[in-house]
Amino acid sequence: MPHDPTDPVVAPLVGVGFGPAGIALSVCLSDEERQGLDVSFAPARDAVFFERALDPVWQPGMLLPGTDIQHHFLRDFATPRDPDSRFTFVKFLQEEDRFYPFTLRGGYVTREEWSKYCVWVAERTESRVHYGHEVGAIRPVTDDTGTLVAVDVDGRDTATGATRTVRTRRVVLATGHEPFVPEVFQDLGPRVFHSTQFSRRWPELGDQARRIVVVGGGQNAGEVLLHLYHSTSAELVSVVRNSGMRLYDLGHFANQAYWPAETDYFHALGHDERQAIFAEQHRTNYAAVDPDVTTGLYNAWYDEHVRGTSRLTMLKRTEVTRAWTEGDEVHLELRDRYTGTVDKISVDLVILGTGFREPAVPAALEPLAGHLTVESDGALAVDRDFTTPLRDAADVRVYLNGMSERRHGIASATSFSLMAHRAGEIVGSLRAAAGS
Repeated sequence: MPHDPTDPVVAPLVGVGFGPAGIALSVCLSDEERQGLDVSFAPARDAVFFERALDPVWQPGMLLPGTDIQHHFLRDFATPRDPDSRFTFVKFLQEEDRFYPFTLRGGYVTREEWSKYCVWVAERTESRVHYGHEVGAIRPVTDDTGTLVAVDVDGRDTATGATRTVRTRRVVLATGHEPFVPEVFQDLGPRVFHSTQFSRRWPELGDQARRIVVVGGGQNAGEVLLHLYHSTSAELVSVVRNSGMRLYDLGHFANQAYWPAETDYFHALGHDERQAIFAEQHRTNYAAVDPDVTTGLYNAWYDEHVRGTSRLTMLKRTEVTRAWTEGDEVHLELRDRYTGTVDKISVDLVILGTGFREPAVPAALEPLAGHLTVESDGALAVDRDFTTPLRDAADVRVYLNGMSERRHGIASATSFSLMAHRAGEIVGSLRAAAGS
């Protein structure tokens, strides 16, 4: 449905995305107001958020039985910034009457429990949240000289198509990384899907699947494989490009990458230096699995050999060079990356644990192209306070919350480790801008 932008709603702050990063921002505004700090520039109750999902459930496609979170539970929505917050994970446990039962688990937190915590926090925030609304455009509002004086954020109701427009001078984008589907797998129909769609697609297709390929060597791929091995009788084939599923880099010193001081160091470096460090840190969070998953998969693979069966096949150093569908089958051409040997298999389903990508320039910002600053690598420039510098703008600020990993380091993306701390920095920047 068309919208009428002549009389938009006005808000002091608009958040695009109310997943974990957006929730953390709303929590911070609420906490600081309760502490007596000045948040008159954007009180939590006046902030407006648009969220594409219908609810705040965390990673709904991957809430598989037995899966757990990869960060420490004290790195929650608030504790690193304010341990006295009413939004901490410990407070959640107390209110759910699970504090003492939880302490006997040794700190183990399942994805299901963490998702319940995310929902618990989201339901207690004071901001106005429009679920089921996708932001397709953030449009410039200029004066007679062409100076950017505000932006109109268009949120489209995914159920009705109606558009809700909110005008503001402060926008925080927190839409996260995008599921990555390699070109060879695109447009192949419902039998080829990303792991983020697992919980939705599996009930529709799982009963018919007798042979399944899982592509990828990261945590999501490993969790899907383990889940399918223990819950189905299907033949499973794992395809990874490297020399076998690798363990996360769990070194204590390597994981200091998720400490606040690392952001200052990383952001101050040049482009090539940042890339080099990111490559060193990559396996602390990507393209690897945790000890539980690698142990579970190896034991399953070994048990197959003991029994003389081959329900789980682990292909390494292998890439899919061609994929196509015929009827209800998906055909894959597989190539050994080093010998060049080519093989072909036919399966019922292909599940892509191929990770995520950070957009160089978020699509919603494309209408602002004339005001944006793009760096030599084609990606959006992002300052230390998580704002993207705008040209010909008067007191308009656009923040990237959890979407500037290449500029702020590996902890400034999907990890919870710095989420609360980053929210505090963004609110501090908003406060400073209001006082300037």
